[in-house]
Amino acid sequence: MKLFDLLQLGTSGPTCKQCAHFENDPAFVEAVYPGLKTMSSGYASVRDQDGFCSYNELYLSAHDSCPHFTHRRSEYNQAIEENMS
Repeated sequence: MKLFDLLQLGTSGPTCKQCAHFENDPAFVEAVYPGLKTMSSGYASVRDQDGFCSYNELYLSAHDSCPHFTHRRSEYNQAIEENMS
């Protein structure tokens, strides 16, 4: 099965932006794609909220989704889990 068959574009469910595998920090995007600074910047407004999926190793829209969605753990939830163990 091809990866692109798994991607759901513009879905109404959980999106890449909410996924633990998704990183859209401009500095991170520039580190993953070092040549990006040549033509533009990871801070460019045309990038919107797009970013890099570390699971699929692809640059994706923040509004896409796939079956590998994993909820982000908030710092609050992480602290509670650590205190309970």
